[in-house]
Amino acid sequence: MRLVLALLLPLALGSASPARVHDIRDHGALPDGTTLSTAAVNSAVIAAAAEGGGTVRIPAGRFLSGTIYLLSNVTLQLEAGAVLLGSTELKDYPENPAPEPVDTPEFKRIRHLYPGNLEFGRHSLIYAAGQDNVAVIGPGLIDGQGDHPNFTKSVLVARGLTRNQAHFRRPYGLGFVRCTNVRVQDVAFRNMAFWCQSYLDCDGVQVTGVTINSRHNDRNNDGIDLDGCRNVRVSDCHFNTGDDSICLKASYRDCENIVITNSVCNSLANGVKFGTASNGGFRNIAISNLTMEHVSAAGLALEVVDGGTLDGVVISNIVMNQVGAAIFIRLGDRGARWMQPADHAVGALRNVSISNVVAQVFTPYDGRPLASSISGLPGHPVEHISLSNIRILSLRDQPRSLTAGLATADVPEQPGDYPEYSMFGSLPAYGLYVRHARDVTLDNVWVGFARQDHRSSLVVDDAEDLQVRGWTAQTLPGADPVLRFKDVRRAAITGTVAPRETGNFLKVEGRSTDITIFGSDLTAARQPVELAPGVAEVNVRR
Repeated sequence: MRLVLALLLPLALGSASPARVHDIRDHGALPDGTTLSTAAVNSAVIAAAAEGGGTVRIPAGRFLSGTIYLLSNVTLQLEAGAVLLGSTELKDYPENPAPEPVDTPEFKRIRHLYPGNLEFGRHSLIYAAGQDNVAVIGPGLIDGQGDHPNFTKSVLVARGLTRNQAHFRRPYGLGFVRCTNVRVQDVAFRNMAFWCQSYLDCDGVQVTGVTINSRHNDRNNDGIDLDGCRNVRVSDCHFNTGDDSICLKASYRDCENIVITNSVCNSLANGVKFGTASNGGFRNIAISNLTMEHVSAAGLALEVVDGGTLDGVVISNIVMNQVGAAIFIRLGDRGARWMQPADHAVGALRNVSISNVVAQVFTPYDGRPLASSISGLPGHPVEHISLSNIRILSLRDQPRSLTAGLATADVPEQPGDYPEYSMFGSLPAYGLYVRHARDVTLDNVWVGFARQDHRSSLVVDDAEDLQVRGWTAQTLPGADPVLRFKDVRRAAITGTVAPRETGNFLKVEGRSTDITIFGSDLTAARQPVELAPGVAEVNVRR
């Protein structure tokens, strides 16, 4: 009886035939790298979809193609030795229709906010809109040939396009819009003309084992952009990009339930960035186990500047080598410039935990005295921010001639400017600058320098409910106070040891009140606390 059941079970469970594999050569594709195979590849995709799904195989060889339209239940597989070459002719990337439906409240809002710019993924080498269960898998290579003159903004402008039109005319590598159950695995990307991977309003995205080397075309070579996506996992990837390696956006709806882990970032811009587009929000996001090297801007950049809300982000176990800044957290207000009054909102940035970060700060692109920063706006503080177990070493040389006299009043607000770690110019702190913040906890943070820097290690301006525990910093003889507080209400400093060369340990200015130092060793300080005129006494307890 058991033998009969074993023989009959496959018939009972598998009456449907297995999904077929469609080799693009059987549909007319030629592996010579010069014959355009767009029609052949799309023919194979259509044939697989017509059978209810299947695999479209790109075998070893060099296949030239324009836009490939991926359909539901179809996997595009690039075998070992396969190279999918993006065409260098713009006509081979026709404009795809706006993602349907466009009459939702969300899309009406973004069309109002960005008139004429609903361009997400409209030109792509591999494109899917409204599809389910789609995949692109390796181990082959996708080469966008993005360094071709046809893809540069200057050439496109010379052909009659505006710079904005030229920006969006270049094709993405992957453009997925409103898709569900998307898998991109073990494939390599090289030299994209624009963003490598763009996911807009997708639900259920898994990107694993992907390698990206793309930094050749007028910047804008992001590694992966997740815009308003949900339930996403990015893991075990390697990014070498000309723009942000990993970028989360919220153009019109929340980006939420995201896990990013076990990856390497090398970037001419930011390592991990939230924004710039932030009309929607960022919620329930966990990032861990990343290494970054030669990142020209910030390793971690969390930006809300268009009225959205960032709430609930946990980042841990990050190693950075030669980054422009370790951490940049910014609540701004670009919307005042171009939103209608009914649409204008400042937004919110709160509930962020960053822990276990080791960073070496150095970039040859900006010699100004900069630093990590956490900043909101007057009346709109960032809230509930925790940094713990952080070690930041500056490799820059900042002579006294560059930093003498820097004060909190010298730092511009720049509420509507494009957010970037260098946007405020020279900062009065070499380690961390905090402004317009509420409930910030700095726990076991070490900041130092390999050469020289006479600035304060930590400057806090306009903050309340501040906790500084176990702060450790380097200083130099004659340097600014180790810590500087201006307009700080309710602050506690504990578990801190004044460095050996300390002159003034803490300088308190402005309308600061209720500041307590306890459980700390300040014996090395020539003057533990300096009070500016009019500041109430600081409570120092042993």
